Amino acid sequence: MNYIVLEGFSLYLFLILVLLLVMISLSCILIAVLADRRNYILKELLDKETYKNKLLSRVNLGLKLKCGELNIDDKENI
Repeated sequence: MNYIVLEGFSLYLFLILVLLLVMISLSCILIAVLADRRNYILKELLDKETYKNKLLSRVNLGLKLKCGELNIDDKENI
């Protein structure tokens, strides 16, 4: 084969490989951004549920004190 044809072929092969690597890197960045967004939303939901849990625990403790059912010997109340 002619050297000019081989050089042109290798140039096109190199450009295709570079374009492929750029596309892969952009897709990885996009996936990372979407995963970070999902983690942020899940953290916000977890914070809301944690707040609700603490609030319910306080109300439950108040009801146990009011009804006289608070037992300090139970390991569940520690």
